Amino acid sequence: MAGSSALARKAVLGAVWTIATGLGSRVLGLIGTLVLTRFIAPDVYGEVSAASVVVMTAHSMSSLGIGQYIASRPELDRQMVFNATVYFMAAGVAALSAVYLLREPIAVHLVGAPRMLEFMPWLIVAMFIDRLWYIPDRLLIREMRFRSVSLRNTAGELTYTAASVALAVLGWGGNAIVVATLLRAVVRVVITIPAVKLGEWLTPSPLSREKANQLFSFGIPLNFGAMAHFGSTKWDNLVIIRLFGEHVGGLYNLAWNLADIPASQVGERIGDVLVPSFSKLEPEQRKTSLIRAFTLLSLLIFPLAVGLGAVAPTILNDTFFNEAWEPAGPLLAVLSALGVTRPIGWVVSSYMQVYGRTRTIMVLEWLKVVAIVGGISLLGWFGGVLWACAGVGVAFGLHGLASLWMVHRVDGIPFLRMLRPLVRPLLACLPLVAAVLAVRYGMQSLGPLPRGVRLGTEVVAGGLAFVVSALLIARQASRDFLKLAREAVRRRR
Repeated sequence: MAGSSALARKAVLGAVWTIATGLGSRVLGLIGTLVLTRFIAPDVYGEVSAASVVVMTAHSMSSLGIGQYIASRPELDRQMVFNATVYFMAAGVAALSAVYLLREPIAVHLVGAPRMLEFMPWLIVAMFIDRLWYIPDRLLIREMRFRSVSLRNTAGELTYTAASVALAVLGWGGNAIVVATLLRAVVRVVITIPAVKLGEWLTPSPLSREKANQLFSFGIPLNFGAMAHFGSTKWDNLVIIRLFGEHVGGLYNLAWNLADIPASQVGERIGDVLVPSFSKLEPEQRKTSLIRAFTLLSLLIFPLAVGLGAVAPTILNDTFFNEAWEPAGPLLAVLSALGVTRPIGWVVSSYMQVYGRTRTIMVLEWLKVVAIVGGISLLGWFGGVLWACAGVGVAFGLHGLASLWMVHRVDGIPFLRMLRPLVRPLLACLPLVAAVLAVRYGMQSLGPLPRGVRLGTEVVAGGLAFVVSALLIARQASRDFLKLAREAVRRRR
């Protein structure tokens, strides 16, 4: 039990590091995005985003689940890691080469955005460089060196933000994003590879059919699931562009990036911490830890997601966005719902990975992709872009419920036992919304104010309201969270 407690503290400290640095870099990234929107039009932003999605799809398709395999298998020998590295790089070369050769039919006929052709070649180069960083990064995660991973990833994101803003100000347009992506990949490689001994992953070893079978039997089903997860967060951009054009696609992409902050910068970071943490626990301890993870996750993410939706109109009207981007406000308000439901699937996916249930993950993820693409296409065709955004939130909610049901069916954890920890933190968000709306209504009579004042006041009011309501409504969960946070800080000292 002492070992389990120590591991829990280490996992919590790792989560604190990954979330803190991730949110910090994300905040700077958002500031960079605010500046970019002053110099890049929505249609150009949509074209660059579409090109990036196509290239990243090739990367996701050719990853083969190798990163997850390495991160969740602390006992791997050097031969297996070398074999995995060879397969990973070879698959990447093949997939990225295919995208380059087929770039014109993809841009013109599939996506319907021919001007994205300008941005694809150098994005392909950047993605290939990025693959050199990936294996060492997974080795650091396997060793639970979360602080090191977080700081290095943050350095890459800071490079991207600084370069994209500087080049956009100089008038590079969409190419500012492309070059910044390339520089981020280079920085990641330069600062990550030296952190891992080359012998750990580049010791020349014979390629073994037995090891390949072990790797691919685990990794390929998981990769299909990971690819579906990627598709559920990116392919919707392509569908939106196909339905409504590059301009609306740029607005939607901005709204999605803002709405996705709670899920990607908190939920997914916690998922990275949970995989190696779950793997070191006994089966019964994993069930208890799963419930605990749901409880703590809801306290972190629910107020961020609900609060983001509440302040969405103010974000687009009271910050640095110009008038061309203001129509993204309603889209952001609708899309913020995905921050409540999406992380549930991430926690369940981390839990299932430890048991090797990669096929189950794959099925759940592909069902989510079908629900998202179908929801956007159907509701968007009938009701327009706002209804298309609603289809995204509904799809993530269905995926979360399906994931919980699958855990209940396989491991016998009562369905309501997993849902119950989510109820009180969600109810604690109601005073948050009320406080934001009250402040907005009360400040209407004040007339023009400096940019950011209205938004800052709404955020402070909502945050204070949630802290008070969480301590009253979700008392036990709040105490557990504060206890773990104090233990993590004490352990660090």
